[in-house]
Amino acid sequence: MLEIFTSPLFYLFITIGIYTLFAFLKSKFKSPLLNPLLWTIVFMIGYILLIVFISKGNIEQNNITNEVSKYQAATSIFDVLLAPVTVALAVPLYLNRNVLKENWLPILIATFVGTLTSVGSVIGLSFLLGLDKDIMFALFPRGVTTAIAKEIGALLGVSEHVSITVTVVVLTGVVGAVIGPLLIKLFGKRDDIAIGLALGSASHAIGTSKSFDYSEKAGAIATVSIITNGLLTVVVALITMLIIR
Repeated sequence: MLEIFTSPLFYLFITIGIYTLFAFLKSKFKSPLLNPLLWTIVFMIGYILLIVFISKGNIEQNNITNEVSKYQAATSIFDVLLAPVTVALAVPLYLNRNVLKENWLPILIATFVGTLTSVGSVIGLSFLLGLDKDIMFALFPRGVTTAIAKEIGALLGVSEHVSITVTVVVLTGVVGAVIGPLLIKLFGKRDDIAIGLALGSASHAIGTSKSFDYSEKAGAIATVSIITNGLLTVVVALITMLIIR
């Protein structure tokens, strides 16, 4: 009986179902705390732990790892769709090209500062906590979207730590998408360009999707931030790697 609730089709169904539910609740109550990605992650972690406990009688690391591997295989279609979805952000980018031409300097400055802050915080915390250099390099791309982060990890020679890279990228995006709107509301900032730069630079694709809730203009600016931030992160990370190693 338990096999039904751990089948690939059921894992796919429950993941999409939870996300759809919270997407509906978020649109109804207009609260960033109801971020569908955040609650999908929380519920699926709890669900997998429950399944492991029921089937094995404990939640040992090996049992969890095996069940997570089954879940990843069942939902691998999301990985396939990740790159095309990221590329699709070029549509609003093209539609708002005039806005981008007029504001290229603040966009460049903001994303440059955002990149230095992201990489600089990783370096500082890594030395403070005594992290291994490979782990530090795996954390470098935390400020860019997952598709780009994986490529940066490969470029830096830390592909074996891709799970760490993906985890920190998702956490960065979710936290930024949840806290960002609260800060925008707190400071009363309603400028579309500032909103797009903040959410795009701080929380990449997840923040960009949130910026479209404000306006298409903010979403387009956030999309540019993702691209610029990705390119700058590659350059800064490579320079830092050459210096440190």
